[in-house]
Amino acid sequence: MESGSKSHFIQLNEQFSKIIEASFLSNKSSEISELFHFVDDLNMWHELIEGKEDTTILVSAIKEYEFSFQAALNGQYRYAFTAQRYFLEQICRYIYLSTNELYLRHWKLGIKDIAWGTIVDKDNGIFSKIYIRAFYNEVEDEGAHMLALASKLYRETSEYIHGNFEKVIDMPDRLGFDNTLLNKWLEFVATSKFITVFLLTVRFSKEFSEPELSKVVDNIKDELGGIEDFNLLCNS
Repeated sequence: MESGSKSHFIQLNEQFSKIIEASFLSNKSSEISELFHFVDDLNMWHELIEGKEDTTILVSAIKEYEFSFQAALNGQYRYAFTAQRYFLEQICRYIYLSTNELYLRHWKLGIKDIAWGTIVDKDNGIFSKIYIRAFYNEVEDEGAHMLALASKLYRETSEYIHGNFEKVIDMPDRLGFDNTLLNKWLEFVATSKFITVFLLTVRFSKEFSEPELSKVVDNIKDELGGIEDFNLLCNS
């Protein structure tokens, strides 16, 4: 029985290798690599913030981002979408709790959880004008667009988690490479990356010294270069 189980997982691992090869042989190879490189950027953000803020949730989010790639490149697309939603949730929760020590302590003690609706509340959440104004007032009008992106991403990834009928039948009935699902997942990853850099930049960039900012300025330019007020930050 034990040898049979072991053989099953060895064969499974061989299938994973074939799916990885197919993924990197697809026309999305460079995009996969570029988006995965964001792990390095996230780790740099973490390095800059660590010591100033509790980064427990940020570390969890980075791990989930990496797991999303592991799942997608192994052909486990539903888990890749699940991990991507969890990454988005954790990043948004981290930003929200970074400004509320009491809620953070309650969360750590298991006294209080912070609902998604609270985090993204249009009047008081992390994309609201009043929140953005406190940290980066020049871009407070960008919040509504970012909220729309985050809400759409959350809703669509949730459909894969909760078994929406159309999403269930979209899933292949056997393990293998699926170009359509890979492309859809990459779209989600790119959007979550954009949202993440926006949130981290709004929340922390003005607290960085010039040498610290220089370590993430390329990441900010790459993602937010189309927003004039972020360009002013990068060129200061």
